[in-house]
Amino acid sequence: MKINETLELGEVVFEYSQDQAISDGILVPVGYAGSRRIVLTRDLFEKGYEDEGCRKDLIQKGLALLAVADPEDTPDMRLRVVVPKKIWVIWHRQEGITFLQPEDY
Repeated sequence: MKINETLELGEVVFEYSQDQAISDGILVPVGYAGSRRIVLTRDLFEKGYEDEGCRKDLIQKGLALLAVADPEDTPDMRLRVVVPKKIWVIWHRQEGITFLQPEDY
């Protein structure tokens, strides 16, 4: 079976790309891990991660967590809790790596 045959989700009503979110100021690009862009949500960025040292520590911790496989991972996405109830990191095959707060999701 093809995915399109098994998922009947209907027509896409609205699409909002990562590039649009960056342009709108919702996401802040902070670098790359290989060819994958790394972004933080604006709210998270403004909670102390404007500081490059704090940001690098957060990114290193998040990348280390993403490097360890989890049974809930899919080929297209991984989600890790970096700081319980405060910070998540999501790796997405097409969009790269996003650090966010749970309420930003």
